Amino acid sequence: MSQQEERQADRGGATPRASEFMAEGRQRLEDFADAQSQFWDRLQSSNRQWLDRFQNEASMAADFANRLTSARSFTETASLFQNWTVKHMEMASEDARRVISDTQDIFAAGARFWTKFTAGGGDGHSRGH
Repeated sequence: MSQQEERQADRGGATPRASEFMAEGRQRLEDFADAQSQFWDRLQSSNRQWLDRFQNEASMAADFANRLTSARSFTETASLFQNWTVKHMEMASEDARRVISDTQDIFAAGARFWTKFTAGGGDGHSRGH
């Protein structure tokens, strides 16, 4: 028992059961803060990845525009469009995989977040026991 809890018990304030209840409440708050932090960290990581992706696409578009304006023949222009299309298809496929992966990760983090606070607190203990 902490010194503060001992002082409260000496004054008749906190019983051992109340101290146990406060300790459980404190642990739940810490678990809640930890789960929330993990959830938000995952969201921020996903946001950073998407921002990098959009910046990459903007850079690629600028490069494409420069190459297109300097193309000297129809064949060269057609080749640039073909390469651009192939690259966009690859990026779209990668984007789809990332959306699925991010969604699964975020749902899993959310499930861990809420599991901590359902009956039993996600730790195998049931409430009231």
